[in-house]
Formats: sequence, structure tokens, C-alpha cells
Amino acid sequence: MPAPRILEPNEHLSFGKQRLNRIIEGDNLQAMVSLRSQYRDSVDVAYLDPPYNTGKGDFRYSDRRHKDPNASADDAVYVSNEDGGKHTKWLNYIGPRLWLTWELLADHGVCFISINDVELFRLGLLMDEIFGEKNRIGVIVWKQAVDNNRTRIAVEHEYVLCYAKRIEETAEHWQGTSLAKQWLLTKYDELRKQYSDVVELQRHWRAAILEQKKAYRTAVAAGRGDDVVNVGRMDRFRNINEHGPWAKDWHLENTKEGGYDYDIFHPKTGIPCRKPPKGYRYPQESMTKLIAEDRIVFGKDHTETAQLRRYLRDSSDALRSVVTIPGRNGSDRLVALVPEEAKRFPHPKPVELLELILGAAGDIDALVLDPFAGSGSTGEAVMKLNARDNGIRRFILIEEGEPGDRYARTLTGPRLRAAIEKEGWNDGFEFLTTGRKLDRDAILTLEREAIISLVLQTDPTGMGGGMRKIGGKYVVAANGRSQAICLNWNGRADSIITREVLVEMFNEAKALNLKKPIRVYGSTCQVGETDSFVFRQIPDAILVALQLVETAQEESDMLGAINVLEETIRAEANSRG
Repeated sequence: MPAPRILEPNEHLSFGKQRLNRIIEGDNLQAMVSLRSQYRDSVDVAYLDPPYNTGKGDFRYSDRRHKDPNASADDAVYVSNEDGGKHTKWLNYIGPRLWLTWELLADHGVCFISINDVELFRLGLLMDEIFGEKNRIGVIVWKQAVDNNRTRIAVEHEYVLCYAKRIEETAEHWQGTSLAKQWLLTKYDELRKQYSDVVELQRHWRAAILEQKKAYRTAVAAGRGDDVVNVGRMDRFRNINEHGPWAKDWHLENTKEGGYDYDIFHPKTGIPCRKPPKGYRYPQESMTKLIAEDRIVFGKDHTETAQLRRYLRDSSDALRSVVTIPGRNGSDRLVALVPEEAKRFPHPKPVELLELILGAAGDIDALVLDPFAGSGSTGEAVMKLNARDNGIRRFILIEEGEPGDRYARTLTGPRLRAAIEKEGWNDGFEFLTTGRKLDRDAILTLEREAIISLVLQTDPTGMGGGMRKIGGKYVVAANGRSQAICLNWNGRADSIITREVLVEMFNEAKALNLKKPIRVYGSTCQVGETDSFVFRQIPDAILVALQLVETAQEESDMLGAINVLEETIRAEANSRG
């Protein structure tokens, strides 16, 4: 594993006011090592789209960097099909990255990785070794093309392997979003922007569904059925009210004999409605709540059984093992957003594919990692899902690019910025670069702004949630508990935490309505710790967080030294009263 790097924010390349999302420019192995102090055991869903090793200029390998992951990769060359060690090189490359992905995943986390036939079997064995065969959830076949060429077997698909970190911690049932639902939700969002009147909106909505069904039948007749989304049974969501598209659902009836027996009264006749033959599925208290929320659809009178009003946004489907999404959808979307930049990236993944897997495996607050970000399809999928269900998902995208073309700044960032502006999303991202290699001496020579970045990168109270940066004199950030993170840094010789400095830190934190204990960073501290503050010594606290200790004994010695120093400070403070 390489040494961690400082992750330096670039204000010019960042975008938007909401910057919980991150784009990191640099080698993904170096970047993931640098993320461990904040995101170890924190990622909910990881998606990887590594080079497929086709021998057609898609995979570059550096033997120098393999032997020393801190070395320059200027010897990297594209691996060809004539290279007798092509598979070994690919495994050397992907193995450490899969291991770090596993380490960053939460216990309930899930990893998806795209691949084609070239490395499918080797990847499967490697995943079995790193994740464990028992944690294999399944393999998705993604049908993404139509091949009418004369051949033995027309290859029209790729694969997405899915593994859990600990399958016993992963939800037993996923609720996926079908392509039909995706299409309907997108179309509804388009029409809602055009028509404010519900009656007019419903008329155009039904017309759009009818038109899509005709288009699908035409495509099937022409042998191109895979090119058009089949609305299918989802066309039952043809009604619209102020909350969105809905359909009647017989979900009120119990599936077995012995359901709940009570009366619900028709709003017009005032007479009890006809009961389902097996009774109601929900207790009376739940039914009362559903009626109050206008989730019950009554018939024309009490002689008809009431039904549940199910909204399109609440419908779900299992994540299927065979998915049909045209591969060109990815290119079409990229061209629509950044037409000039799209020319340099010919095969982006469709956003629809990422929506399917992220929507199924991750909750609305999922942290999503993509170490091979490419054009940024994963980031757009995360934001699109959030816009649809008011989620608070976050993404971390890592992209190094190619020689002479750093995709993160020329493609990934501009594409996501264009998507945010086009769709009107209240979103954004922080752009970071992998800086210098870190060790004790390197940390002690950093300027204040670099130390601030490093504190935000490593403070353990930001684990999984990150920090909110604050540009105060001493208060540099706040963690998720609204505790102040304070720093006094003017170089190794002039960064002492005195009583006077500490008082200023407390006053500044109080003015910002931040809580105690405040976390105080400096080279040394002349005041004994109390319940109101925690001292974090630079560089030792940062070195431990970055795992920049060579042995367990060294780490023990370092922590022991810190404890001795803290006890000495307390004893001196007590002796002075």
C-alpha cells in the first residue's frame, strides 16, 4: 500500500453550496489509502468500473508503481493482447484496490463491479478470496447491445458482480426500481414542470404513457424491442393527484383467512363498505391513519370494497439478474450535458444502470464510493435518486485520467456541474487533489491551510460523515456533533496551546454556537485536559489516524508517549492549582 496523501481542496474546481459530495483527482489507490482515517467501515455501496483489459488501449500498467506504490508511474504502458503477462498485470493492479474497497465498506456494505468476458473468471476468484465466497450475492447480466454480425456467439452483454462485506449484516430483501418506473418518474418530472394544473397534467400524462406503449410495440415489430422501455403493467399508474401518479391496489385484503374484521364507512353514503372476503390486512388504527392521509380509494358507493392508493414513487421491484439497458444511453446523456468533452470518453456507463443498483442496495442516506469515476455517471445517479425521493445520499468519486488528460477536472466535474444546472438540483461537490506524500517530517513542514485540510481529513470524530469547514481564527471546522475543531499552527516551533490561546478558542466556539468538548490541535499544550477540551498533538495524532506507524509496537509506543505527556501536563496543572 502507498503512503497516504494530503487531500487538498480546490475551490476553483468545486461547485455549489452543498458540498457533502467529493471528487478526488489522483491515483485511486493513493486516494483510498488517504480516505481510511475518515471513511474506514463507512461506505454503504461501492461501484467499480475498472479497465476491462481488452488489449485495445483501455488498461495502463506501471511495473515501477506495482513494486513501489509511492513511485512515479511514468513508465506505464498500455497492455496489449500480445503481452504474455497481461492477466497477471491486471490482477496486480486490481487486487490492492479491491482490498481497500473492502476495508472502506461498512459491515452491511455492498460492492458492485462491472466486467466483461476477458477477466470475468479471474475477477470472480479474486473477489471470492478478498470478500469470501459466502459473501457473494450474485451476478447481474447487463444486456447493452444488439449484435447482428455473423459469428459463433453474438456477445451482447456485460456483467456486474455483487458481493457483501458481511452478508449476514446485509438486508435480506432489496427493493429495486424497474426501468419502467424510472422512465415514468422521469417523464412525470418533465410534464410537471410544464403543467401546474392537475387535470391538465393527468391528460398529458396518460397521453405520454399511451405513446410510449405504441413506440414499444413498433420497436418489437421491427426487431428492436430492447431499444425502447416497456412500460408494461406500470401503466396502471395513470391517475394523478397533488402527490403524484397513483394506482389502485388490492393490498388492503389479507392474504390468508383470519384478517382484521371492522367497518370502514363510505364517505358519501355513510354506510360500511363491503369487506374483503379474508378480512383487512391492517389493524384498525393503521386503517384510520391511511384514511386520514387520503391513501384509501373508495368505490362509487358502499357496495364496493375499498382499495389502497399506491403512489408510483412507493412502488418497488426486485433487482433482476438480467437487465436490459442500451449502452448508448450513457453516451447520449454525456453528449447532451458536455458535447465537446464527451468526445474523449466513448463508453460511459448509463445513469439508468447505476440508478438500479444504487437504488436497490443503498438506503436514502447511503455513502457511495466509485474509485473509477470516469465521466461521473455514478455521481449523477446519486443526485438523481436524491431528487426523486428527497434522499441525502453522498458520493466519493476518484479519477486519475490519462496522460495529458485529467478526467476529474476536464470531464467528471464539468459533467456533474452541467447536470446540476440542467436539472435544477440543489447539489454540488468539493473537488480535491492528492497532494504530497505524508510522513512525520512532511506534516511538520506544512503551512496552516494544508494542516487544516489534514485535520479535516483525519480527525476521528468526522468518521463517515466528514467535517464542516469554518474559516475562523482558531475554529477551523465542526464535526457532526457540532463540536468545534480548533487549530493553532504557525510551524512546529510556534504552535503551543497556552491558557490564553485556549480561552480565545472557547470564546470563538461559543460565538459560533458550537458544543464542548472542543478538539484542540497544536504542537504542545501547557494546560491540562478537562471535560471541556481534548488536546490532539501534531503530528502524532495525525500519524496514528493515517496508520503511518510501521509496527504495532511503534503505535503502542506512540500512544503511550502521548498518554505520558498528557498525564504530565495534568500533574503540572494540578500542582499549580
